[in-house]
Amino acid sequence: MSNRPETLQRIREAFEPLPIRLQPMFGEQAIYCDDRIFGFVCDDTLLLKLVPEATELTEHLPRGEAYPGSKPYGIVDDDALDDVDWLHEVAQTIAATQPHKPARSAKRR
Repeated sequence: MSNRPETLQRIREAFEPLPIRLQPMFGEQAIYCDDRIFGFVCDDTLLLKLVPEATELTEHLPRGEAYPGSKPYGIVDDDALDDVDWLHEVAQTIAATQPHKPARSAKRR
């Protein structure tokens, strides 16, 4: 199932002025901060990666799957999406634990 444009716009606005980017991935959207994936938007729901470094920030979130059989993610509800201070802190904390997106290599001939 795809995400509604208004949902993606609301998520973008909630993270301003952070360097956030949404990119289509597997029919849904990956969300990046500083070119590091920290979550996904699936079926109009923001899902955050759960990492030990952000446990205190994410322990209150309900858990859910990005797709059947995936590892658990933290589900960000409307109230949490409105808490921009928390949202910015959790995005930056999770992103800091993730590797940078690898640079594309030149095609070999």
